[in-house]
Amino acid sequence: MPVVRHMFLHYPHDKHVQSIVYQQFLVGSDILVVPVVDKGCTKVHAYFPAGDVWKHVWTGILYSGAARAGQKAWVQAPLGFPAVFVKAGSQVVAKFMANLVHQGVVNKKLSSTAPSQQ
Repeated sequence: MPVVRHMFLHYPHDKHVQSIVYQQFLVGSDILVVPVVDKGCTKVHAYFPAGDVWKHVWTGILYSGAARAGQKAWVQAPLGFPAVFVKAGSQVVAKFMANLVHQGVVNKKLSSTAPSQQ
C-alpha cells in the first residue's frame, strides 16, 4: 500500500470521502494532511470521517466525526503551519509527535506555536 493515500482506502463506506479528489490525503493511516491549494489562502476546509479523533499538530485541538457522519471544519493554515492532524491514540503518531517536540517544532503541551487561531 502506498505511504501517501487517498482517504477512501481507509474509509470506503463514507460517501463524502469518495467525493474528495485532491483536497486532503493520508500519510499512512494515522496522519491527515489538508494542504492549501489556492494562492493566498490561510485556512482550509477539512473533513474528519466518523469514528476517529484527530488532533491538530500545531494547536492540539481535537476534531472527530459524529457517530454516523463525519465533521467538516474550517482550520487555519497560515504559511509555515500546514493543516496536519494526527490520529489520537496511534503508536506511530506518538513517535511522530515526540520527534517534533525533540526538534523544537512544537512544544510538549501542543500549545499553539502557530499564529492565533481566530
